[in-house]
Amino acid sequence: MPNITLVYSKSCGACPSAKSLWKELRVKYSFSYREVDITTPDGQELADRHSIRAVPATIIDGRLTFIGVPTRQAAEKALQLKMRPRDA
Repeated sequence: MPNITLVYSKSCGACPSAKSLWKELRVKYSFSYREVDITTPDGQELADRHSIRAVPATIIDGRLTFIGVPTRQAAEKALQLKMRPRDA
């Protein structure tokens, strides 16, 4: 099961769209999901490790995969490379 981490900021205007997208995709796909505020120590550690300078940033299985809000198509393609849909 893929592990998805969304790094966000409370002041980010685009972050709610990224949160909504990943939450919607959890209906179709099974994956571990967590949200980390970039201003927290955990968020800072992730930002340093992955050289994140903008949010939202999506990390899939330890690899920075998206900066910004991915299209639904791009997000699903990234998931499909890692797994199968729940109803498959």
